[in-house]
Amino acid sequence: MLFGKKKPKSTPRAELEALHGKRLSYAVERNGGEELVLGRNGGISVSSNELVIVCDGHEVFRCLLEGCIAAELMSRNGVDIKGTDPSSNKPRHIVAYYSNLRQ
Repeated sequence: MLFGKKKPKSTPRAELEALHGKRLSYAVERNGGEELVLGRNGGISVSSNELVIVCDGHEVFRCLLEGCIAAELMSRNGVDIKGTDPSSNKPRHIVAYYSNLRQ
């Protein structure tokens, strides 16, 4: 690297676990070219084997950590999550936008 230090490589699981406790202003589900607002004012919880998004006091998304992919948006104001819903076994694509509150 030309400037600065190299960042240590983290595992995909560690990246998912870093999302635990993040507050969300809202979450949307992308389906093709459409976006459906799932809820507002929530958070992300990561347990030993699942990632759960709760908005407005209701669970709006759940997926197994195995096979789940999460990438922070370039603007760094949210996260793009792709995973399989364990109840329906269908792939889902969620974008969760962080709350502006300090975390």
